[in-house]
Amino acid sequence: MKNRTLHNAFPIVAAAIGNRFGVKVRVGGDKAETDGQTIWLPAYEGDDPDYQNVAWGLLAHEAAHIRYSDFTLRFGHSVLRRRLCNAIEDVRIEHELAKDFPGTRLTIRTMIEKMIAKGDFLANSIDDHPANILYGFVLKYLRAKVLGQSALLPLVEQTEAALKAAFPKGAVTRLKGLLSEVPQGLQSESDCLQLTDRILTMIEDEFEQQRQRNQAQPSEDEENTPEPDEMEPDERLPNDTDENPSSESAGNDDSTPKNSDDEPATPSERSTSNPQGEDEENAEIADPMGVLQTLLSAGDSDIEQDVFESLQSALSLAAENVSELLMPSGLEPPMDERSGSFLLRKVQGESGKIRAALQGLVQSQTLNRSQHACRGRRLDGKRLHRLPLGETKLFQRKETKAAPNTAIHLLLDKSESMGYQVTDSQGQPMGSRMPIALEATLALALAFEGIPGVNPGVTAFPGHHEDSVFRLLEHGQRVNARTGAFSLAATGSTPMTEAIWFGAASLLGCREPRKVLMVITDGQPNESLSTLELLQRCRDSGIETVGVGLGLDVSHLFPIAITINDLSELRAQLFELSKSLLLAA
Repeated sequence: MKNRTLHNAFPIVAAAIGNRFGVKVRVGGDKAETDGQTIWLPAYEGDDPDYQNVAWGLLAHEAAHIRYSDFTLRFGHSVLRRRLCNAIEDVRIEHELAKDFPGTRLTIRTMIEKMIAKGDFLANSIDDHPANILYGFVLKYLRAKVLGQSALLPLVEQTEAALKAAFPKGAVTRLKGLLSEVPQGLQSESDCLQLTDRILTMIEDEFEQQRQRNQAQPSEDEENTPEPDEMEPDERLPNDTDENPSSESAGNDDSTPKNSDDEPATPSERSTSNPQGEDEENAEIADPMGVLQTLLSAGDSDIEQDVFESLQSALSLAAENVSELLMPSGLEPPMDERSGSFLLRKVQGESGKIRAALQGLVQSQTLNRSQHACRGRRLDGKRLHRLPLGETKLFQRKETKAAPNTAIHLLLDKSESMGYQVTDSQGQPMGSRMPIALEATLALALAFEGIPGVNPGVTAFPGHHEDSVFRLLEHGQRVNARTGAFSLAATGSTPMTEAIWFGAASLLGCREPRKVLMVITDGQPNESLSTLELLQRCRDSGIETVGVGLGLDVSHLFPIAITINDLSELRAQLFELSKSLLLAA
């Protein structure tokens, strides 16, 4: 079931989270991915909480990468080196993100718990590739220990048992010692890579020590094993015909062949051949250098898929479930301070007149006036003489009207059609719409900024491409500091639906209870039906929509609309409109 209002709508929440983290988020298409600068989420518009929880966890994790990771770092040809470093870096950045945004710790932990419940997060076993066992232990151990993802603890125990069985004596203890440096000892991804190299060097050292132990073992056995003629009957080595293996001398255990399938195992042998859950010092590896070569030559197919890559696949949508919606990313526009200053000087006079007219309207409508009533707490002494005449309204009351408390977001259409020539009512050419649009937008932003209780914001669409917009003025910024952004050329198509998504998300992030979306356009969006549907959803969500047509009537899109041909017409048209824009009903 689709959410027919914009409250808690998937793209709105995604944009809000992205803004909070300070990263660019786009919603559209059927895949989840990132390029190190922008995070893409699928065009999902359902209400499944499990899907949304996974999406918010992925969004938080990828935002941490964009904020804290070094995307220029190179790992060489070793797959194991890259994957181990990524596992350590993932824990470091999520720990850093939780310092600035504590709620992300719970968001990601909830996502991990859901993955475990669905069987998407599994323990490693002795049958796995050695590189996968090592990677799986580092990943799960650090997440459980550092990030508090306690649901992983049973998987950590099972994976640690496999690690002890597959790696040399002392490796797990030394590995845990190195991992204790996470996260306090790591300040960057380069530090994570250095720690990875130390882990790999330690493991190579442990395998080399295992090889040396294996080479020394046969000579020790030869020295300690007596000749057959010198052996007492009860000192014979056990064989297939032995019926009482328990009579073996404990002192001869070292000479007993290992891994013999047909002979019974003594307690000491069982501890060596079955290391699951036993102390790591009991682990022995017959071919340590062969295992080391297998470990270091691991390929991508030998190590399980990265947990967040698997999440991206899980979030992908089938074609029939993909919505047409697209939340564009907000980009910084090209700045031209000289042109912006010239435009500011040009519109200041008219903007001042608009502001003065609007301020006068606001003041007259919000002025506290005294009224008389039959009941009250304060008598009006000037009306007491009317009491013998039957006057009953002797009490004085002050009527308080609400002052403006409104967020207004202006959407400026800068599509190619805005560069077309327009004519006046007599058919005389007046130039293109784009200069008129820029003048009207800047004049309105200045006028609204000067009215107490009004919070303006301005966005131009499209940006460099249809899936982006230009953030000319964010809510809370001063217009004078952003005039260089109001120097745009008319280019591109008219992705009005996408721009409305962005403007609505900006408004829903404002504290003002009154929210108005004003679109300045020539009235020719790419997709009229989707634009009309989204505008209705805005109104259903409490966002008032207003259209300003430049040389064209836009009432087919906006129930409340005005049309202007030049800046001088804006003040007269806007004056009557402002009663509904700025004042409480």
